[in-house]
Amino acid sequence: MSGAVAPQPLKRQDAADATRPALLPGKHASGDAQVMRLCYVPSVTSTAADEFGRRSADRRMLVLVREAKGWTQRELAARADVSQPTISKAENGVAELRGETLEAVAAALDCPIALLTHPVPSLGLDVSCLHHRRRSSRLTVAAKGKVEALAHLSRLSIELLLASEPLPRVNLIRSASFDAPDPVAAAAAVRDQLGLGAGPVPNLVAVLEGAGVVVFQRQLGSTAQDAVSSWPHGNERMPILIINGGLSGDRQRFTIAHELGHLVMHRLPGEDQEAQADLFAASLLAPPDEIRPELVGLTTAQFRRLAELKATWGMSIAALIRRAYDIGEISERQYREFHLRLNRMGWRTSEPVDVPTEVPALLHDAIRRQVSAGQTVAALARTALMTEDSFRRYFPIELRESAQTA
Repeated sequence: MSGAVAPQPLKRQDAADATRPALLPGKHASGDAQVMRLCYVPSVTSTAADEFGRRSADRRMLVLVREAKGWTQRELAARADVSQPTISKAENGVAELRGETLEAVAAALDCPIALLTHPVPSLGLDVSCLHHRRRSSRLTVAAKGKVEALAHLSRLSIELLLASEPLPRVNLIRSASFDAPDPVAAAAAVRDQLGLGAGPVPNLVAVLEGAGVVVFQRQLGSTAQDAVSSWPHGNERMPILIINGGLSGDRQRFTIAHELGHLVMHRLPGEDQEAQADLFAASLLAPPDEIRPELVGLTTAQFRRLAELKATWGMSIAALIRRAYDIGEISERQYREFHLRLNRMGWRTSEPVDVPTEVPALLHDAIRRQVSAGQTVAALARTALMTEDSFRRYFPIELRESAQTA
């Protein structure tokens, strides 16, 4: 998450100036991951200014922030008024990006210099992949790279903001078999682990946040992408699920359940994972034995019945039709007939009955606690390695206003 006010060149200040907030290295609550903590230190001296001049961009972070903008090296070079080889050499580790050139690049990328000089967290092969839920397969390579970069930067900012927060323990089971997971069994195990009992899940976001999953909603830069998620192996680091803005309530719920399926069943990319995650989502939201009595004898004359079930189970009519097919309550011929009817009625793109959109609270509440403790938006933005304007864009207006008066 990059963005906003262009960084100003660092100037020497008189030693008598008031102290100001700055970022210093610290430790995560678990003690095993280095993070940045907000501390108060004296204003910049000439020695600190000299040190600033020696800082150089982390080459992998430079790539990440550029890709999050959706820019090529040539586009970044033009915006920063530097040569394309300068960017290429910096990204390939052939030359360092520092001083005025670093400032110009940070200004062009609309991000703090502190972000560009921050090392990209090291992830093992088993956790380097991000899971995606797409509306179609038409996502270009560049668009996919942008989404993944946004997801990595979002995780970095979220982990920094929550580093000192008391969070719920991660209460999820990873599938014992990553090679050939059973989505129905995995969904049943997760429901049991989360204590969901029988019937519909009233608020899936609240359930997952209570289980230690951070759910964050932001624009992903493409309507072809519904969500992206990651869970570095081991429970030291939190599962994070990023949902694209603008989804309907029923699509949001299914997307969240789909991503949860990826998190518990999949470690590396593989075949059939999207179908597996879809079946997991359907089984989590509507377990076979519980939804079956509601779908017995379903016919294409009963769309009113499906609309009522949509309101009860928080699943789209199209998803309920698919559920009826998957559990054997309608035939393949009936399934095709249902979709022909959906097309004729115009319900493939806009169904009746609105399912309420669920609002994540875990991250918002954590930031609100920090604001209540005296943190300002500027300080929080520095902690998150974001510019202040960018930070304001990604958090609720009421929080921003309260922070301004804190």
